[in-house]
Amino acid sequence: MNMSFNIDNAVEEWRKELLAQEVMEPGYADEIIASLYDRYDDYLLQGLDQKAAFEKAKKAVSPCLKSTCQEYQKVTSQKTIIPSQKSKLFILLPNYLKTSLRHLSRKKFYNAINYLSLVIGLLFTLLAILYIDYETSFDAFHQDNDQKYRLGREFRSQKYSVYSFDGYYSAPRETQLKQINGLQNIQGVELACHFYTFGLPELVTANAKELAVENLLETNTPTRFFEFFNWKFIQGNANEFSRQLNTVVLTESEAKRFFGDNWAQDDIIGETLRYNDNDFVITGVIENIPGTSHYDFNMAMNVKKINYWGSRSYIKIAENENPQDIAQQIDDNMDKINTPLSQSELFKGSIIQNIRDIHLNSNMLYELKPPGDKTYLYIFGVISGIILLLTISNYTNLSIAMNASRTREIGMRKLFGAKKPQIVKQFLAESLLLSLLSIPLVYLGLRLLIPEFNTFMNVDLQTSDGKIWLYMFGIALIIGLLSGLYPALYLGKKKIIRLFQGNLVKSGGSGVTTRKAIITFQFALLIGLCSLTLYVNQQLDYIQTADIGFDRDALVYVNLGEDADVYNTFKNEVLKIPGVTGVGTGSPLGRSPFNQTTYKLGQTDEVFDDAYDVYLTYESVKMLGIETSIPDIIENPDNAPKSIVIINETLKQKLMKQFNLTANELLGRRIIEEPEYTDEETGEVGFPFEIGGFFRDINMFSLRERITPMFITAYKEPENVRWAAIGFDTDNTEQLMTQIKAAYKKLNLDKAFYTSYLSQNIEELYKKERRLGSICILFSVVAFFVAVIGLIALTTYLTTLKQKEIGIRKILGANYLQLIKRFNKEYVWLLIIAIIIAAPLTYYGVSQWLNSFAYRIDLNLLIFLWAALITIFISATAVSLITLKVVRAVPVKTLQEQQ
Repeated sequence: MNMSFNIDNAVEEWRKELLAQEVMEPGYADEIIASLYDRYDDYLLQGLDQKAAFEKAKKAVSPCLKSTCQEYQKVTSQKTIIPSQKSKLFILLPNYLKTSLRHLSRKKFYNAINYLSLVIGLLFTLLAILYIDYETSFDAFHQDNDQKYRLGREFRSQKYSVYSFDGYYSAPRETQLKQINGLQNIQGVELACHFYTFGLPELVTANAKELAVENLLETNTPTRFFEFFNWKFIQGNANEFSRQLNTVVLTESEAKRFFGDNWAQDDIIGETLRYNDNDFVITGVIENIPGTSHYDFNMAMNVKKINYWGSRSYIKIAENENPQDIAQQIDDNMDKINTPLSQSELFKGSIIQNIRDIHLNSNMLYELKPPGDKTYLYIFGVISGIILLLTISNYTNLSIAMNASRTREIGMRKLFGAKKPQIVKQFLAESLLLSLLSIPLVYLGLRLLIPEFNTFMNVDLQTSDGKIWLYMFGIALIIGLLSGLYPALYLGKKKIIRLFQGNLVKSGGSGVTTRKAIITFQFALLIGLCSLTLYVNQQLDYIQTADIGFDRDALVYVNLGEDADVYNTFKNEVLKIPGVTGVGTGSPLGRSPFNQTTYKLGQTDEVFDDAYDVYLTYESVKMLGIETSIPDIIENPDNAPKSIVIINETLKQKLMKQFNLTANELLGRRIIEEPEYTDEETGEVGFPFEIGGFFRDINMFSLRERITPMFITAYKEPENVRWAAIGFDTDNTEQLMTQIKAAYKKLNLDKAFYTSYLSQNIEELYKKERRLGSICILFSVVAFFVAVIGLIALTTYLTTLKQKEIGIRKILGANYLQLIKRFNKEYVWLLIIAIIIAAPLTYYGVSQWLNSFAYRIDLNLLIFLWAALITIFISATAVSLITLKVVRAVPVKTLQEQQ
């Protein structure tokens, strides 16, 4: 009868049967019995009665007693070798691994949870490390990168990454070369070169193909350019590129575009391509520019002069030279390098910046690529660190609970002479083995995830990089050690008498305290991550809906770069297209900050240097919906003056306060821009104009930038038009753009057709923020998943250990809801503690991030409450469902155990 069945008596009888075999030793018999107890608990949970559970468990751990003993005899009959201290670990390692595999196979469900958690933690930790490694490795591939620097200049109160020429656009070749050679002649400078890249696509013809090419590079220091940057040639060489003017070097991808997949088999050296009505001879093909370069180009051209007002200037300094001393020498010799610059009162000095610092530590205007942001690396690292900590805490918590039932096994080992280090090593071997077994699945996950991650983050992580295996094994070992260390130390330190008193978790004590501490820690991590996600996405919503002072939709820019006659022809053609509401031109909005101007009010002495100049036709002001104090003029440009200058509300308030004027008194007052300049022929100071009106503040740049004084010069007829602005009101944008492109082609321009939507320009300003918001959501989901599966496994195991308590409560009339409430109750207090821990830390971190925005949301403390509610809802749902399942499965027969 089951009523008389006693598990302890049954196990003791079976132990005697095991020890009756001649080859069986007590230590091995107790290991088998420990395994039997694990199986026995599992079968009870499945609904079997005690006797059936015992018989099934006995058969599972030893299907045939004779064969079990024979296997044991094979192992113990091998020759015993007394190892040296050095070789002992290597000899014992196979035994540790064998024992680890046996223990891991006992509780498949719980170890599968640990395995899945380790895979996810390792995968996302690796992804974060690879991304951070990528972002911090920019320009590390250049030889002698510690000696290579980019030059910039501080002008007015701004820093420029472009070094201006004497004469700007009109500087001839001789002047440009004098400047760069003057830099090279500075003592301590070994090499100096310069170039400029043009981002907008240009039409290039080669091999009977006319294609739009972006990032064309022009240089007139060809030899030094390739010597400085060490780009690797696949065909041709730098000497041929430098031998004569109008030569070109293609990147591998451009060679493929023009000459097909088999370009390497064809001899394309000496082929001709045509650009801007000039023929260029191909003298080489180089490898594609790495993604970790601070600038890109697809074609490098050796030209007579760089067709820009300045250049990107680079120097290589001698070893052990102080870069700041070099910058000072450059300033001291500026009269020989660029005389007008040295004499300008606005020139504040040269800036020298190591090329390794450009990507993450640059704050200059006109960067070649959008610079990275260390803040986002910190956030990315913190979020992935949270997932890693959840992974480790999951393993630790569940391992303590699971292995607490192995007290008899550990006690017997200690009784037979096992020391604490041996017990610790065994538990560490199990966690390390499980962590290392996750590597194949992690690598597969990386292969699937990295291409999507590259596209989303606009990076170029490579799974073929050898470092990935070093990182993978290194992180796997670290996670394995950290995960198994506490359970190993916790169980290894217990005294023998305590180990034989029963299950540590079932008995309460320090195990319960540890479990609660870890769960509280997990709750704090989840609340912090959830709060961060809610705040980031709330700020993103604010950015997308904030009133920026002009209409961001239904306006597209088309590159033109022609005179007024071409613009008027294009304008008349486009206005015929149904859905087009207007055509104008002028400065494009929704862009990065550019150079400011100096100004002063009339005859006053104080000069300011914080204003932006914006030029817009009357049509553009109207299409953008900018509110002005001169609406009649804007609405009727035919009757408007040739041009009028209006100032924004910020400048209006500044001048009123500074000079004690009213708004009416400001109207008609003279503003002098660039008062430091004097026309040598007329003697006129600066560029004067009268204030013709006011306009409401607009956020021309990102909301990170505070609105500063701004002038809008509204005018009738443009002379040269770089961008045509087209307003439209149609549901069929694709058809509209096809018609606009057709009108553009009628102009027969030697330029690639390029468009830029104003709404897209604005969205581009917040690309990093949008990526951060999406990453936060993704990682939050992953973190909650990791935490919840750990909570599910822990709840399942703990309810298994409390079968007797559950059975008693059911007999005494407790319903399912009461039992579920009991298992959830302890989490409420843990959650409150977690909020107290997480709230101030998250508040500080989010405050630091939001401080980078001039315009931002207010920190609502209710967000933490929402984060806590989300956390407890998800956790309580998981715990309740598992508890309900276990409660239903526990039979009344659990109470029929003899005392």
